[in-house]
Amino acid sequence: MSKNKNKKTEEETSNVYVFFNLINHTMLFVDAFTYDEAMNKFDRCNFKFRKDWKIFLELDRQPA
Repeated sequence: MSKNKNKKTEEETSNVYVFFNLINHTMLFVDAFTYDEAMNKFDRCNFKFRKDWKIFLELDRQPA
């Protein structure tokens, strides 16, 4: 009998960062591998008032 071995493969998965504008309640979803990459993508949008935005991270396991 042959045994099946489960091989764990490591693959990089990106995360979804949600930028939420506190003034007009707009959400911007950014797909990135790291926080720094998400911030770079956000900065490229050239929004005027960075302090008006909050950042959230979507988790792969959400509470039920």
